[in-house]
Amino acid sequence: MSEKHEIDVQDGTEKRDVNQYDLLTEHEKELLELEARLNAELDAKLLANPNKHPTAIYFILPNEFGERFCYYGVQPNLNKYFRDITGMDPTAAKVYSTTFTMLAYFFPLIGAAVSDSFLGKWWTIISFSIVYLIGMILLTVFAVPGLLGPVGTVSRGLTFLPMIIIALGTGGIKPCVSSHGGDQYLPSQELAKDRFFSLFYVSINVGGLLTQFIVPLIADKPCLGLETCYTYGFLLPTIVFFLALVVFAIGHRWYRIVPPLGEFLPWKAVKAATLAMGRYRKASPAEREAKGHWLNFAEAEYGAVFVDEVRDFGLVLVPIVFPMSFCWMLYNQNSNEWANQYYLMNGALFGRNSKVLQVQFSIINTILIIILVPILAYVVYPFCERRGWNFTLTRRMGVGYFLVILSFALSAGINKSVENAYLSAGRKMEDATKNDGMYCEECISGWAQFPQWFILTLGECMFSPTGVQFMYVEAGRQFRAVSTSFWLVAVSFGSVWITIFDPAMVEAGIDSTTRNWIYSGVGLGGLVLYCIAAYYYTPRKARISINEPSRLAKEAEYALMKQ
Repeated sequence: MSEKHEIDVQDGTEKRDVNQYDLLTEHEKELLELEARLNAELDAKLLANPNKHPTAIYFILPNEFGERFCYYGVQPNLNKYFRDITGMDPTAAKVYSTTFTMLAYFFPLIGAAVSDSFLGKWWTIISFSIVYLIGMILLTVFAVPGLLGPVGTVSRGLTFLPMIIIALGTGGIKPCVSSHGGDQYLPSQELAKDRFFSLFYVSINVGGLLTQFIVPLIADKPCLGLETCYTYGFLLPTIVFFLALVVFAIGHRWYRIVPPLGEFLPWKAVKAATLAMGRYRKASPAEREAKGHWLNFAEAEYGAVFVDEVRDFGLVLVPIVFPMSFCWMLYNQNSNEWANQYYLMNGALFGRNSKVLQVQFSIINTILIIILVPILAYVVYPFCERRGWNFTLTRRMGVGYFLVILSFALSAGINKSVENAYLSAGRKMEDATKNDGMYCEECISGWAQFPQWFILTLGECMFSPTGVQFMYVEAGRQFRAVSTSFWLVAVSFGSVWITIFDPAMVEAGIDSTTRNWIYSGVGLGGLVLYCIAAYYYTPRKARISINEPSRLAKEAEYALMKQ
Protein backbone atom coordinates (compact mmCIF):
# COMPACT_ATOMS: atom_id res chain seq x y z
CA MET A 1 0.00 0.00 0.00
CA SER A 2 1.39 3.41 -0.97
CA GLU A 3 0.46 6.00 1.61
CA LYS A 4 -0.87 9.47 0.91
CA HIS A 5 1.98 11.74 1.80
CA GLU A 6 1.72 15.51 1.88
CA ILE A 7 4.78 17.71 1.45
CA ASP A 8 5.29 21.43 1.31
CA VAL A 9 6.37 22.62 -2.10
CA GLN A 10 7.47 26.16 -2.95
CA ASP A 11 5.82 27.12 -6.23
CA GLY A 12 7.02 30.63 -7.08
CA THR A 13 5.90 32.65 -4.06
CA GLU A 14 3.05 30.35 -3.06
CA LYS A 15 3.57 27.54 -0.55
CA ARG A 16 1.13 24.66 -0.94
CA ASP A 17 0.57 21.03 -0.01
CA VAL A 18 0.90 18.32 -2.64
CA ASN A 19 -0.77 14.94 -2.25
CA GLN A 20 1.12 12.14 -4.00
CA TYR A 21 -2.15 10.29 -4.59
CA ASP A 22 -3.52 13.19 -6.65
CA LEU A 23 -0.56 12.96 -9.03
CA LEU A 24 -1.59 9.48 -10.23
CA THR A 25 -3.73 8.65 -13.25
CA GLU A 26 -7.18 7.15 -12.71
CA HIS A 27 -5.94 3.66 -13.58
CA GLU A 28 -3.05 3.98 -11.13
CA LYS A 29 -5.47 5.11 -8.42
CA GLU A 30 -7.69 2.07 -9.06
CA LEU A 31 -4.72 -0.28 -8.76
CA LEU A 32 -3.55 1.43 -5.57
CA GLU A 33 -7.02 1.14 -4.00
CA LEU A 34 -7.23 -2.54 -5.00
CA GLU A 35 -3.80 -3.20 -3.50
CA ALA A 36 -4.88 -1.50 -0.25
CA ARG A 37 -8.04 -3.64 -0.03
CA LEU A 38 -6.20 -6.89 -0.75
CA ASN A 39 -3.48 -6.23 1.82
CA ALA A 40 -5.30 -4.27 4.53
CA GLU A 41 -4.81 -6.90 7.24
CA LEU A 42 -1.15 -7.57 6.40
CA ASP A 43 -0.36 -3.86 6.12
CA ALA A 44 -1.81 -3.24 9.59
CA LYS A 45 0.52 -5.89 11.02
CA LEU A 46 3.51 -4.37 9.19
CA LEU A 47 2.71 -0.92 10.53
CA ALA A 48 2.51 -2.34 14.05
CA ASN A 49 6.00 -3.91 13.71
CA PRO A 50 7.84 -1.88 11.04
CA ASN A 51 11.32 -3.17 11.97
CA LYS A 52 10.29 -6.82 11.77
CA HIS A 53 10.61 -8.87 8.59
CA PRO A 54 7.26 -9.94 7.12
CA THR A 55 6.44 -13.63 7.54
CA ALA A 56 6.32 -13.89 3.75
CA ILE A 57 10.08 -13.67 3.28
CA TYR A 58 10.58 -16.96 5.14
CA PHE A 59 8.83 -18.62 2.20
CA ILE A 60 10.46 -16.47 -0.50
CA LEU A 61 14.08 -16.98 0.61
CA PRO A 62 13.88 -20.83 0.61
CA ASN A 63 12.36 -20.64 -2.85
CA GLU A 64 15.26 -18.55 -4.14
CA PHE A 65 17.73 -20.91 -2.45
CA GLY A 66 16.09 -23.92 -4.17
CA GLU A 67 15.91 -22.25 -7.57
CA ARG A 68 19.56 -21.22 -7.48
CA PHE A 69 20.54 -24.67 -6.16
CA CYS A 70 18.79 -26.11 -9.21
CA TYR A 71 20.17 -23.64 -11.76
CA TYR A 72 23.79 -23.88 -10.60
CA GLY A 73 23.43 -27.63 -10.28
CA VAL A 74 22.90 -27.69 -14.05
CA GLN A 75 24.54 -24.71 -15.76
CA PRO A 76 28.20 -25.22 -14.72
CA ASN A 77 27.99 -28.91 -15.73
CA LEU A 78 26.57 -28.32 -19.22
CA ASN A 79 29.87 -27.84 -21.03
CA LYS A 80 31.12 -31.24 -19.91
CA TYR A 81 27.68 -32.88 -20.21
CA PHE A 82 27.30 -31.86 -23.85
CA ARG A 83 30.78 -33.11 -24.71
CA ASP A 84 30.35 -36.45 -22.93
CA ILE A 85 26.74 -37.30 -23.85
CA THR A 86 26.36 -35.88 -27.38
CA GLY A 87 30.02 -36.01 -28.42
CA MET A 88 30.17 -32.26 -29.14
CA ASP A 89 33.54 -30.69 -29.80
CA PRO A 90 34.67 -27.94 -27.37
CA THR A 91 33.41 -25.08 -29.58
CA ALA A 92 29.96 -26.62 -30.09
CA ALA A 93 29.64 -27.41 -26.37
CA LYS A 94 30.60 -23.82 -25.57
CA VAL A 95 28.04 -22.43 -28.01
CA TYR A 96 25.23 -24.67 -26.74
CA SER A 97 25.95 -23.99 -23.05
CA THR A 98 26.25 -20.27 -23.79
CA THR A 99 22.97 -20.35 -25.72
CA PHE A 100 21.27 -21.79 -22.65
CA THR A 101 22.63 -18.93 -20.54
CA MET A 102 21.53 -16.45 -23.21
CA LEU A 103 17.96 -17.79 -23.21
CA ALA A 104 17.82 -17.94 -19.41
CA TYR A 105 18.61 -14.23 -19.26
CA PHE A 106 16.46 -13.23 -22.24
CA PHE A 107 13.22 -14.89 -21.12
CA PRO A 108 12.88 -12.53 -18.12
CA LEU A 109 11.27 -10.18 -20.64
CA ILE A 110 8.49 -12.74 -21.03
CA GLY A 111 8.23 -13.23 -17.27
CA ALA A 112 7.98 -9.48 -16.72
CA ALA A 113 5.35 -9.13 -19.46
CA VAL A 114 3.19 -11.93 -18.06
CA SER A 115 3.58 -10.64 -14.51
CA ASP A 116 2.81 -7.00 -15.29
CA SER A 117 0.01 -7.66 -17.76
CA PHE A 118 -1.93 -10.68 -16.58
CA LEU A 119 -0.94 -12.85 -13.64
CA GLY A 120 0.88 -10.70 -11.09
CA LYS A 121 4.11 -11.86 -9.48
CA TRP A 122 2.80 -14.76 -7.36
CA TRP A 123 0.96 -16.59 -10.14
CA THR A 124 3.81 -15.89 -12.58
CA ILE A 125 6.34 -17.47 -10.21
CA ILE A 126 4.10 -20.51 -9.67
CA SER A 127 3.36 -20.95 -13.39
CA PHE A 128 6.92 -20.65 -14.63
CA SER A 129 8.18 -22.80 -11.74
CA ILE A 130 5.99 -25.63 -13.04
CA VAL A 131 7.49 -25.14 -16.51
CA TYR A 132 10.95 -25.14 -14.90
CA LEU A 133 10.18 -28.39 -13.05
CA ILE A 134 9.00 -30.09 -16.26
CA GLY A 135 12.27 -29.12 -17.93
CA MET A 136 14.30 -30.51 -15.03
CA ILE A 137 12.39 -33.81 -15.12
CA LEU A 138 13.04 -34.12 -18.87
CA LEU A 139 16.74 -33.28 -18.42
CA THR A 140 17.05 -35.94 -15.72
CA VAL A 141 15.27 -38.59 -17.78
CA PHE A 142 17.10 -37.75 -21.02
CA ALA A 143 20.42 -38.16 -19.17
CA VAL A 144 19.67 -41.88 -18.67
CA PRO A 145 22.35 -43.69 -20.75
CA GLY A 146 21.05 -45.17 -24.00
CA LEU A 147 17.56 -43.67 -23.73
CA LEU A 148 18.07 -41.24 -26.63
CA GLY A 149 20.71 -43.33 -28.40
CA PRO A 150 24.31 -44.46 -27.88
CA VAL A 151 26.33 -42.21 -25.59
CA GLY A 152 28.45 -39.80 -27.60
CA THR A 153 26.05 -39.74 -30.55
CA VAL A 154 22.86 -38.41 -28.92
CA SER A 155 20.88 -35.89 -30.96
CA ARG A 156 21.86 -32.33 -30.09
CA GLY A 157 18.29 -31.15 -30.59
CA LEU A 158 16.82 -33.66 -28.14
CA THR A 159 19.58 -32.98 -25.63
CA PHE A 160 18.94 -29.25 -25.81
CA LEU A 161 15.12 -29.44 -25.67
CA PRO A 162 14.97 -29.62 -21.85
CA MET A 163 17.41 -26.70 -21.69
CA ILE A 164 14.97 -24.48 -23.63
CA ILE A 165 12.18 -25.38 -21.21
CA ILE A 166 14.41 -24.79 -18.17
CA ALA A 167 15.56 -21.44 -19.60
CA LEU A 168 11.94 -20.38 -20.09
CA GLY A 169 11.11 -21.41 -16.52
CA THR A 170 14.06 -19.76 -14.79
CA GLY A 171 13.79 -16.69 -17.02
CA GLY A 172 10.13 -16.26 -16.18
CA ILE A 173 10.93 -16.39 -12.47
CA LYS A 174 14.01 -14.13 -12.43
CA PRO A 175 12.40 -10.66 -12.67
CA CYS A 176 9.62 -11.57 -10.24
CA VAL A 177 11.11 -13.17 -7.11
CA SER A 178 13.27 -10.30 -5.86
CA SER A 179 10.62 -7.68 -6.68
CA HIS A 180 7.95 -9.89 -5.06
CA GLY A 181 10.12 -9.90 -1.95
CA GLY A 182 10.42 -6.12 -2.10
CA ASP A 183 6.62 -5.87 -2.39
CA GLN A 184 6.25 -7.41 1.07
CA TYR A 185 7.50 -4.17 2.66
CA LEU A 186 5.82 -0.79 2.97
CA PRO A 187 7.61 2.26 1.49
CA SER A 188 8.65 3.43 4.96
CA GLN A 189 10.42 0.12 5.73
CA GLU A 190 13.57 0.98 3.80
CA LEU A 191 16.00 -0.42 6.40
CA ALA A 192 14.18 -3.74 6.69
CA LYS A 193 13.96 -3.95 2.90
CA ASP A 194 17.71 -3.36 2.54
CA ARG A 195 18.34 -6.22 4.96
CA PHE A 196 16.01 -8.44 2.97
CA PHE A 197 17.98 -7.89 -0.25
CA SER A 198 21.18 -8.75 1.62
CA LEU A 199 19.59 -11.98 2.83
CA PHE A 200 18.30 -12.61 -0.68
CA TYR A 201 21.80 -12.32 -2.14
CA VAL A 202 23.14 -14.65 0.55
CA SER A 203 20.45 -17.26 -0.24
CA ILE A 204 21.48 -17.15 -3.90
CA ASN A 205 25.12 -17.79 -3.14
CA VAL A 206 24.55 -20.41 -0.44
CA GLY A 207 22.37 -22.36 -2.86
CA GLY A 208 24.98 -22.01 -5.60
CA LEU A 209 27.83 -22.94 -3.26
CA LEU A 210 26.25 -26.16 -2.02
CA THR A 211 25.08 -27.42 -5.40
CA GLN A 212 28.41 -26.73 -7.13
CA PHE A 213 30.09 -28.89 -4.53
CA ILE A 214 27.53 -31.71 -4.24
CA VAL A 215 26.26 -32.23 -7.79
CA PRO A 216 29.73 -32.77 -9.39
CA LEU A 217 30.52 -35.42 -6.76
CA ILE A 218 27.39 -37.31 -7.77
CA ALA A 219 27.83 -36.78 -11.51
CA ASP A 220 31.45 -38.00 -11.42
CA LYS A 221 30.56 -41.38 -9.87
CA PRO A 222 29.99 -44.46 -12.06
CA CYS A 223 26.35 -45.48 -12.47
CA LEU A 224 23.98 -47.09 -14.96
CA GLY A 225 26.90 -48.61 -16.85
CA LEU A 226 28.81 -45.35 -17.38
CA GLU A 227 31.81 -43.73 -15.73
CA THR A 228 29.65 -40.66 -15.08
CA CYS A 229 26.25 -40.22 -13.46
CA TYR A 230 24.50 -37.14 -14.83
CA THR A 231 21.10 -38.75 -14.25
CA TYR A 232 21.42 -38.80 -10.47
CA GLY A 233 23.43 -35.58 -10.55
CA PHE A 234 20.48 -33.74 -12.13
CA LEU A 235 17.91 -35.61 -10.04
CA LEU A 236 19.03 -33.96 -6.80
CA PRO A 237 18.48 -30.35 -8.02
CA THR A 238 15.11 -31.44 -9.41
CA ILE A 239 14.01 -32.71 -5.99
CA VAL A 240 15.33 -29.62 -4.19
CA PHE A 241 13.51 -27.33 -6.59
CA PHE A 242 10.25 -29.24 -6.17
CA LEU A 243 10.48 -28.86 -2.39
CA ALA A 244 11.27 -25.13 -2.75
CA LEU A 245 8.21 -24.70 -4.97
CA VAL A 246 6.01 -26.42 -2.38
CA VAL A 247 7.34 -24.13 0.37
CA PHE A 248 6.71 -21.04 -1.76
CA ALA A 249 3.14 -22.12 -2.57
CA ILE A 250 2.35 -22.79 1.11
CA GLY A 251 3.26 -19.18 1.95
CA HIS A 252 0.49 -17.67 -0.20
CA ARG A 253 -1.69 -16.50 2.71
CA TRP A 254 1.16 -14.34 4.05
CA TYR A 255 2.03 -12.57 0.78
CA ARG A 256 1.22 -8.96 0.00
CA ILE A 257 -0.26 -9.02 -3.49
CA VAL A 258 0.42 -6.21 -5.95
CA PRO A 259 -2.18 -6.38 -8.77
CA PRO A 260 -0.87 -6.57 -12.35
CA LEU A 261 -0.84 -3.30 -14.26
CA GLY A 262 -2.81 -4.73 -17.15
CA GLU A 263 -0.22 -3.73 -19.74
CA PHE A 264 3.43 -4.57 -20.42
CA LEU A 265 5.27 -1.39 -19.53
CA PRO A 266 7.93 -1.44 -22.29
CA TRP A 267 5.17 -1.73 -24.91
CA LYS A 268 3.19 1.03 -23.20
CA ALA A 269 6.34 3.16 -23.19
CA VAL A 270 6.88 2.53 -26.91
CA LYS A 271 3.29 3.56 -27.67
CA ALA A 272 3.63 6.72 -25.57
CA ALA A 273 6.94 7.64 -27.23
CA THR A 274 5.55 6.96 -30.73
CA LEU A 275 2.48 9.10 -30.08
CA ALA A 276 4.58 11.92 -28.63
CA MET A 277 7.07 11.85 -31.50
CA GLY A 278 4.28 11.99 -34.10
CA ARG A 279 2.69 14.99 -32.43
CA TYR A 280 6.04 16.69 -31.89
CA ARG A 281 6.85 16.51 -35.60
CA LYS A 282 3.51 18.12 -36.51
CA ALA A 283 3.68 20.79 -33.79
CA SER A 284 4.62 24.40 -34.42
CA PRO A 285 7.72 25.93 -32.79
CA ALA A 286 5.46 27.74 -30.32
CA GLU A 287 3.70 24.48 -29.35
CA ARG A 288 7.04 22.72 -28.92
CA GLU A 289 8.31 25.50 -26.69
CA ALA A 290 5.13 25.40 -24.60
CA LYS A 291 5.38 21.63 -24.07
CA GLY A 292 9.09 21.65 -23.30
CA HIS A 293 10.18 18.03 -23.69
CA TRP A 294 8.87 16.14 -26.73
CA LEU A 295 7.49 13.32 -24.55
CA ASN A 296 5.05 15.76 -22.95
CA PHE A 297 2.97 15.56 -26.14
CA ALA A 298 1.68 12.19 -24.82
CA GLU A 299 0.91 13.61 -21.37
CA ALA A 300 -2.89 13.78 -21.85
CA GLU A 301 -3.25 10.07 -22.67
CA TYR A 302 -0.52 8.56 -20.48
CA GLY A 303 -0.10 11.02 -17.62
CA ALA A 304 2.69 13.45 -16.84
CA VAL A 305 4.42 11.17 -14.33
CA PHE A 306 4.46 8.20 -16.71
CA VAL A 307 6.01 10.09 -19.64
CA ASP A 308 8.76 11.40 -17.36
CA GLU A 309 9.44 7.86 -16.18
CA VAL A 310 9.62 6.77 -19.83
CA ARG A 311 12.41 9.33 -20.26
CA ASP A 312 14.14 8.03 -17.11
CA PHE A 313 13.83 4.43 -18.30
CA GLY A 314 15.42 5.26 -21.64
CA LEU A 315 18.28 7.11 -19.99
CA VAL A 316 18.94 4.13 -17.70
CA LEU A 317 19.15 1.71 -20.63
CA VAL A 318 21.71 3.73 -22.63
CA PRO A 319 24.73 3.38 -20.30
CA ILE A 320 23.84 -0.11 -19.11
CA VAL A 321 22.34 -2.67 -21.49
CA PHE A 322 24.55 -2.33 -24.56
CA PRO A 323 28.00 -1.44 -23.10
CA MET A 324 27.66 -3.77 -20.12
CA SER A 325 26.72 -6.66 -22.40
CA PHE A 326 30.40 -6.84 -23.40
CA CYS A 327 31.33 -7.18 -19.74
CA TRP A 328 28.90 -10.09 -19.46
CA MET A 329 30.38 -11.50 -22.69
CA LEU A 330 33.62 -12.02 -20.80
CA TYR A 331 32.09 -13.05 -17.48
CA ASN A 332 29.78 -15.68 -19.01
CA GLN A 333 32.78 -17.64 -20.31
CA ASN A 334 34.06 -18.67 -16.89
CA SER A 335 31.86 -21.78 -17.07
CA ASN A 336 33.11 -22.86 -20.51
CA GLU A 337 36.35 -21.18 -21.69
CA TRP A 338 37.93 -21.33 -18.24
CA ALA A 339 36.53 -24.83 -17.78
CA ASN A 340 38.21 -25.96 -21.00
CA GLN A 341 41.46 -24.47 -19.72
CA TYR A 342 41.17 -26.23 -16.36
CA TYR A 343 40.65 -29.62 -18.05
CA LEU A 344 44.22 -29.25 -19.36
CA MET A 345 45.68 -28.57 -15.91
CA ASN A 346 46.75 -30.68 -12.95
CA GLY A 347 43.57 -31.09 -10.91
CA ALA A 348 45.25 -32.84 -7.96
CA LEU A 349 45.30 -29.62 -5.98
CA PHE A 350 45.85 -31.15 -2.55
CA GLY A 351 48.38 -33.87 -3.33
CA ARG A 352 48.90 -36.64 -5.86
CA ASN A 353 45.89 -38.65 -4.70
CA SER A 354 43.45 -35.76 -4.59
CA LYS A 355 41.01 -34.93 -7.36
CA VAL A 356 39.27 -31.57 -7.73
CA LEU A 357 36.87 -31.29 -10.66
CA GLN A 358 36.54 -28.02 -12.54
CA VAL A 359 33.01 -27.29 -11.29
CA GLN A 360 34.24 -27.89 -7.74
CA PHE A 361 37.18 -25.55 -8.21
CA SER A 362 34.85 -22.88 -9.61
CA ILE A 363 33.05 -22.61 -6.24
CA ILE A 364 35.97 -20.32 -5.38
CA ASN A 365 33.82 -17.73 -7.12
CA THR A 366 30.90 -18.24 -4.73
CA ILE A 367 33.08 -18.42 -1.63
CA LEU A 368 34.83 -15.18 -2.57
CA ILE A 369 31.48 -13.49 -3.26
CA ILE A 370 30.26 -14.32 0.25
CA ILE A 371 33.51 -12.86 1.65
CA LEU A 372 33.97 -9.83 -0.62
CA VAL A 373 30.43 -8.45 -0.84
CA PRO A 374 30.20 -7.65 2.92
CA ILE A 375 33.75 -6.23 2.88
CA LEU A 376 32.85 -3.88 0.03
CA ALA A 377 29.48 -2.92 1.50
CA TYR A 378 30.53 -2.42 5.12
CA VAL A 379 34.22 -1.45 4.83
CA VAL A 380 35.35 -0.23 1.41
CA TYR A 381 32.36 1.86 0.32
CA PRO A 382 31.85 3.51 3.75
CA PHE A 383 35.61 4.23 3.90
CA CYS A 384 35.43 5.99 0.53
CA GLU A 385 32.36 7.93 1.66
CA ARG A 386 34.05 9.09 4.88
CA ARG A 387 37.04 10.30 2.86
CA GLY A 388 34.76 12.28 0.57
CA TRP A 389 35.60 10.13 -2.45
CA ASN A 390 32.63 10.18 -4.80
CA PHE A 391 32.60 6.46 -5.56
CA THR A 392 29.21 6.49 -7.31
CA LEU A 393 27.28 3.48 -8.59
CA THR A 394 28.43 4.09 -12.16
CA ARG A 395 32.07 4.32 -11.05
CA ARG A 396 31.81 1.10 -9.07
CA MET A 397 30.46 -0.65 -12.16
CA GLY A 398 33.25 0.81 -14.29
CA VAL A 399 35.97 -0.45 -11.93
CA GLY A 400 34.28 -3.85 -11.75
CA TYR A 401 34.11 -4.00 -15.54
CA PHE A 402 37.84 -3.25 -15.81
CA LEU A 403 38.66 -6.04 -13.33
CA VAL A 404 36.67 -8.54 -15.40
CA ILE A 405 38.72 -7.58 -18.47
CA LEU A 406 41.93 -7.94 -16.46
CA SER A 407 40.91 -11.42 -15.26
CA PHE A 408 40.26 -12.55 -18.82
CA ALA A 409 43.59 -11.13 -19.96
CA LEU A 410 45.32 -13.13 -17.21
CA SER A 411 43.61 -16.27 -18.47
CA ALA A 412 44.78 -15.52 -22.00
CA GLY A 413 48.30 -14.92 -20.71
CA ILE A 414 48.71 -18.41 -19.27
CA ASN A 415 46.69 -20.32 -21.86
CA LYS A 416 49.50 -21.16 -24.28
CA SER A 417 51.70 -22.46 -21.45
CA VAL A 418 48.81 -24.58 -20.16
CA GLU A 419 48.24 -26.15 -23.57
CA ASN A 420 51.94 -26.85 -24.19
CA ALA A 421 52.39 -28.48 -20.79
CA TYR A 422 49.30 -30.65 -21.32
CA LEU A 423 50.48 -31.85 -24.73
CA SER A 424 54.03 -32.48 -23.44
CA ALA A 425 52.50 -34.91 -20.94
CA GLY A 426 51.39 -37.04 -23.89
CA ARG A 427 47.71 -36.26 -23.50
CA LYS A 428 45.27 -35.59 -26.33
CA MET A 429 43.04 -32.55 -26.61
CA GLU A 430 39.97 -34.68 -27.38
CA ASP A 431 40.40 -36.45 -24.03
CA ALA A 432 40.41 -33.21 -22.02
CA THR A 433 37.09 -33.77 -20.20
CA LYS A 434 38.17 -37.29 -19.21
CA ASN A 435 41.23 -35.78 -17.49
CA ASP A 436 39.16 -33.29 -15.49
CA GLY A 437 40.61 -33.14 -11.98
CA MET A 438 43.22 -35.86 -12.66
CA TYR A 439 46.83 -35.80 -11.53
CA CYS A 440 49.35 -34.75 -14.16
CA GLU A 441 52.90 -34.03 -13.04
CA GLU A 442 53.91 -32.23 -16.24
CA CYS A 443 50.74 -30.13 -16.35
CA ILE A 444 50.41 -26.68 -14.78
CA SER A 445 48.55 -26.76 -11.47
CA GLY A 446 44.91 -25.70 -11.44
CA TRP A 447 45.87 -23.24 -8.70
CA ALA A 448 47.31 -21.08 -11.49
CA GLN A 449 43.71 -20.08 -12.23
CA PHE A 450 43.16 -18.67 -8.73
CA PRO A 451 44.40 -15.10 -9.53
CA GLN A 452 42.02 -14.78 -12.48
CA TRP A 453 39.13 -16.14 -10.38
CA PHE A 454 39.88 -13.70 -7.56
CA ILE A 455 40.04 -10.68 -9.86
CA LEU A 456 36.92 -11.78 -11.76
CA THR A 457 34.97 -12.22 -8.51
CA LEU A 458 36.10 -8.86 -7.15
CA GLY A 459 34.93 -7.28 -10.39
CA GLU A 460 31.63 -9.15 -10.22
CA CYS A 461 31.03 -8.01 -6.64
CA MET A 462 31.48 -4.41 -7.79
CA PHE A 463 29.49 -4.38 -11.03
CA SER A 464 26.76 -7.01 -10.64
CA PRO A 465 24.98 -6.14 -7.34
CA THR A 466 25.62 -2.46 -8.09
CA GLY A 467 24.04 -2.85 -11.51
CA VAL A 468 20.86 -4.29 -9.99
CA GLN A 469 20.79 -1.44 -7.47
CA PHE A 470 21.39 1.12 -10.22
CA MET A 471 18.53 -0.20 -12.35
CA TYR A 472 16.23 -0.03 -9.31
CA VAL A 473 17.02 3.41 -7.93
CA GLU A 474 17.47 5.12 -11.32
CA ALA A 475 14.16 3.92 -12.76
CA GLY A 476 10.79 5.45 -11.92
CA ARG A 477 8.39 3.76 -9.53
CA GLN A 478 6.46 1.98 -12.29
CA PHE A 479 9.54 0.76 -14.16
CA ARG A 480 11.62 -0.83 -11.41
CA ALA A 481 10.66 -4.46 -12.03
CA VAL A 482 10.97 -3.97 -15.80
CA SER A 483 14.39 -2.37 -15.35
CA THR A 484 15.53 -5.51 -13.53
CA SER A 485 14.48 -7.63 -16.50
CA PHE A 486 16.50 -5.42 -18.85
CA TRP A 487 19.58 -5.80 -16.63
CA LEU A 488 19.16 -9.53 -17.21
CA VAL A 489 18.80 -8.87 -20.94
CA ALA A 490 22.30 -7.33 -20.84
CA VAL A 491 23.51 -10.71 -19.53
CA SER A 492 21.71 -12.39 -22.42
CA PHE A 493 23.29 -10.07 -24.98
CA GLY A 494 26.68 -11.00 -23.56
CA SER A 495 25.98 -14.61 -24.47
CA VAL A 496 24.77 -13.55 -27.92
CA TRP A 497 28.18 -12.00 -28.63
CA ILE A 498 29.86 -15.30 -27.71
CA THR A 499 27.65 -17.34 -30.07
CA ILE A 500 28.50 -14.89 -32.86
CA PHE A 501 32.22 -14.37 -32.28
CA ASP A 502 33.38 -17.82 -31.18
CA PRO A 503 32.27 -19.95 -34.19
CA ALA A 504 33.51 -17.23 -36.57
CA MET A 505 36.96 -17.16 -34.98
CA VAL A 506 37.19 -20.96 -34.91
CA GLU A 507 36.22 -21.13 -38.58
CA ALA A 508 38.91 -18.55 -39.32
CA GLY A 509 41.47 -20.85 -37.69
CA ILE A 510 42.23 -18.57 -34.75
CA ASP A 511 43.67 -20.54 -31.83
CA SER A 512 42.18 -20.37 -28.32
CA THR A 513 44.88 -18.10 -26.89
CA THR A 514 44.45 -15.51 -29.63
CA ARG A 515 40.67 -15.74 -29.26
CA ASN A 516 40.99 -14.88 -25.59
CA TRP A 517 43.09 -11.82 -26.39
CA ILE A 518 40.54 -10.74 -29.00
CA TYR A 519 37.74 -11.10 -26.45
CA SER A 520 39.74 -8.99 -24.01
CA GLY A 521 40.13 -6.29 -26.65
CA VAL A 522 36.41 -6.31 -27.51
CA GLY A 523 35.62 -6.07 -23.80
CA LEU A 524 37.97 -3.08 -23.50
CA GLY A 525 36.11 -1.38 -26.35
CA GLY A 526 32.85 -1.94 -24.50
CA LEU A 527 34.37 -0.39 -21.38
CA VAL A 528 35.28 2.74 -23.35
CA LEU A 529 31.65 3.03 -24.52
CA TYR A 530 30.43 2.55 -20.96
CA CYS A 531 32.79 5.21 -19.56
CA ILE A 532 31.61 7.75 -22.16
CA ALA A 533 27.94 7.04 -21.36
CA ALA A 534 28.55 7.10 -17.60
CA TYR A 535 30.47 10.39 -17.79
CA TYR A 536 27.49 12.17 -19.34
CA TYR A 537 24.87 10.44 -17.17
CA THR A 538 22.92 12.53 -14.63
CA PRO A 539 21.47 10.59 -11.65
CA ARG A 540 17.68 10.54 -11.45
CA LYS A 541 17.62 12.34 -8.11
CA ALA A 542 19.50 15.30 -9.60
CA ARG A 543 17.79 15.18 -12.98
CA ILE A 544 15.34 17.97 -13.83
CA SER A 545 11.85 16.62 -14.48
CA ILE A 546 10.27 17.36 -17.84
CA ASN A 547 6.99 18.67 -16.35
CA GLU A 548 5.65 20.08 -13.11
CA PRO A 549 3.45 17.13 -11.96
CA SER A 550 6.35 14.69 -12.34
CA ARG A 551 8.63 17.04 -10.37
CA LEU A 552 6.13 17.11 -7.52
CA ALA A 553 5.66 13.34 -7.66
CA LYS A 554 9.42 12.80 -7.50
CA GLU A 555 9.73 15.10 -4.48
CA ALA A 556 6.91 13.23 -2.77
CA GLU A 557 8.55 9.88 -3.59
CA TYR A 558 11.92 10.82 -2.11
CA ALA A 559 10.27 12.41 0.94
CA LEU A 560 8.27 9.23 1.57
CA MET A 561 11.42 7.09 1.40
CA LYS A 562 13.00 9.19 4.18
CA GLN A 563 10.22 8.42 6.67
